[in-house]
Amino acid sequence: MKHMKLIKLIFAMSVGVFVSWTMTSCENQDNEFPDYEGGTSVYFATQYPVRTLVMGEDEYDTTLDNAHKCKINATMGGVYANKKDITIDIEVDNTLCDNLYYSYTSASENMPVKAMPSNYYTLSDDKITLKNVLMNGVEVSFTDAFFTDPEALTATYVIPLVMTGVTNADRILNGTLSEGAEAVRCNSSVWLVQPQDYVLYCVKYINKWTGKYLRHGVDKVTENGTTTENDRHNEYVENDEICQTATKSLTETILTVTTNLGTTDNPRNINYQLLLTFNGDECVVSGLDGVTATGTGKFVQDGEKNSWGNKDRDAIYLEYTVDFGNGLKFETEDTLVAHSRGVAREDFTPVYVKN
Repeated sequence: MKHMKLIKLIFAMSVGVFVSWTMTSCENQDNEFPDYEGGTSVYFATQYPVRTLVMGEDEYDTTLDNAHKCKINATMGGVYANKKDITIDIEVDNTLCDNLYYSYTSASENMPVKAMPSNYYTLSDDKITLKNVLMNGVEVSFTDAFFTDPEALTATYVIPLVMTGVTNADRILNGTLSEGAEAVRCNSSVWLVQPQDYVLYCVKYINKWTGKYLRHGVDKVTENGTTTENDRHNEYVENDEICQTATKSLTETILTVTTNLGTTDNPRNINYQLLLTFNGDECVVSGLDGVTATGTGKFVQDGEKNSWGNKDRDAIYLEYTVDFGNGLKFETEDTLVAHSRGVAREDFTPVYVKN
């Protein structure tokens, strides 16, 4: 019996040593895989991205955005790690936008893809360098002219770049054209393999105060000479009304709000918009669409302490009066607690229409 126990113990220890050695070997060994035999390629990963420059803060780093800059990246394939110094020649080609539309219904009703005017931006270089990295880009700086154009608030302008040459890589992914077809990069119907040697980089922006907010406060409502108080506080700020702001310019924000003068079961919603014009973090309130409003406010970073999610949140504090011109007036104190900026990853799918 003792002999059998000893055999079992030795066997168990042997298995343990083997497993430990195996695991250690797996953890410490650097696996190396061969690169693609077909060589290295350079390309733009997406052809039609939409980039929103976010003024102020968001969940990700907005340092470049606040410097009025962005970066257009190129990448490479065919290797697991780049050990070379690769240089890609690039140039702006506005003809990429020819006959291209965001949407097209007829010759008179369409949304053309517009090349961004040259005085709206500058490129830091006419080359993109991939030195021991798989991805890098060219920096774009935007001028004041871009931010004063109302069309820069929506997907309108693109920076059209094309790769014209490469050093220390085997090829540029310039696609495979159908036999006998005219080589128009943005006409997807003529390509057996779509080219990736170009990008139409669409850029728009939002200002510092644009996003979704949780709204609470108090209204003194005067209607036909009678004044009542409308308290819009909930036990938890997460349950407050969600309102939206939109960018009108770098310094102007449109606030859309709804005030319910009825009950939850029998609502009487009053909808209106206010224009917040900022000078620094202070703002003046005025009315829109026939509504007369006057007031002031301010934006305070982390102004609401230990707010929703147990975090400090940015806030806009407003005091204003609104006259609807029909015997209805509000005297309002509002707190807008920042909820989200509302910016998501976007691409557009253009329509090519030969005139």
